[in-house]
Amino acid sequence: MRILLFIFALLWLSGCAYQAQQAPVGSWQAQKTTLAQLQQWQLSARLGIITPDERGSLSLFWRQNSDDYRMNLTNVVGKRVFDLSRRQGLVVLTDSEGRQHQATDARELVFRLTGWDLPVEQLSYWIKGLPGEADQVEYDADGRPETIVAHGWRLRYLGYTRIDGLWLPSRLDLSHDTTTLRLAINQWELK
Repeated sequence: MRILLFIFALLWLSGCAYQAQQAPVGSWQAQKTTLAQLQQWQLSARLGIITPDERGSLSLFWRQNSDDYRMNLTNVVGKRVFDLSRRQGLVVLTDSEGRQHQATDARELVFRLTGWDLPVEQLSYWIKGLPGEADQVEYDADGRPETIVAHGWRLRYLGYTRIDGLWLPSRLDLSHDTTTLRLAINQWELK
């Protein structure tokens, strides 16, 4: 009986030791943990927006600092379309005329003022290639997200680039109902 208890204890301890091991460097699980902890980053990109009423190409600058962010969209001649920022739970959109509009829901605020359906809060994760807990995900041959379906959106990751040891998206398409967003990221900065 002691021998059986001893063997059972060894198996239980070895099982615990296996669960405590970290994922191999470069694996998706290791990267997923690092991406979830990545709280400060910025990027510049080209953003294409296609709706039934319009088609446009914009420059996007995004700086994320924990839950707070600043997103700046300009048109092809460099004129501000809008600045969107979140600080301590309050979302402020500054329009092209310099007027400020406030809300607690960024997606609703952008839609109300522009007619564009932008999933701002989810995009701060998706843009890093990090799916949410309940998102439906398909992975590519290298174990990175290839498609994500969530909140009525379908994302397709069309390219990745390696920055500071992480594979980060360089191109992605998002579609929801009649809105399509095409994002081509020019530059990532991680802090």
